[in-house]
Amino acid sequence: MNCPVCGSGPLKKGRPLGSGALHACQSCTARFISPQPTDAELKDIYGEGYYGSWGLAGGREHEALKAMKTATFGLRLDLISRYRAGGNILDVGCATGFFMEAAEKRGFRAYGVEISDYSSAAAREKFGGERVHHGVIEDCPFPDGHFDVIAMSDLLEHVRDPLRALSAARRLLRNDGAIMIMTPDTDSLTARIMGRRWTHYKPEHLFYFNRRSLSLLAEKCGFEAVHFAAAKKAMNLEYLRTQFAAYPHPLLTPASALLAGMLPSGMRSGNFFLTMGEMTAVLRPSR
Repeated sequence: MNCPVCGSGPLKKGRPLGSGALHACQSCTARFISPQPTDAELKDIYGEGYYGSWGLAGGREHEALKAMKTATFGLRLDLISRYRAGGNILDVGCATGFFMEAAEKRGFRAYGVEISDYSSAAAREKFGGERVHHGVIEDCPFPDGHFDVIAMSDLLEHVRDPLRALSAARRLLRNDGAIMIMTPDTDSLTARIMGRRWTHYKPEHLFYFNRRSLSLLAEKCGFEAVHFAAAKKAMNLEYLRTQFAAYPHPLLTPASALLAGMLPSGMRSGNFFLTMGEMTAVLRPSR
């Protein structure tokens, strides 16, 4: 087996993860799960219960969660606005549409792609079926060159084939457009400190990148990376408690539960910003 990002070998096999194991390319440094979960396993992961780990359940949107997500997306839109201040924007992995709503308030016309039955239905209720594609970017029906910006927040780690996904994005993007990516960074401080127990190691995270491997992937798909930075995210204690209940960690699960239990609800839902081991990147089409 060769690296699916750069095609090189040898590969270093690491810890079990889901039904497969984590492999690391010793050439480009990308990491990935092999074998990947089946379609049935992924569909089960991305059901309504997946959004229960966010704090969404029963088809209801919680204002505290929406405010937290919107605060994070405000940071991503600030970055995007350095390169494009308006036009058509595609959110790949749009979930229930929080980013799309935030982008529309900034003057963009927002479109979405979402694989989950549950969340794509919620996004379609807000924006209509002609603007939200239920599927993946490789099979979306939007015209070539239709988008000024494509956003991939917490997306690239989930796709089965990052080369195909980014190549599809290049087809959909204008020649003077930009792609914003936020994804876990294997060179981050939290990854180095937590090692095997890094909280981003999840069965549905199929690929892991750092700046080197993401730059190589971008180049192979017709892009150049023009920006990298550590990604800040808005968080609150209630969200952290819910996340670590769904994804148990020997230290962080009891600590977040204890701290959240000691505070009134108003304080548990108050937002603060953290770097959580992720990076942001901006890609522009190669000239």
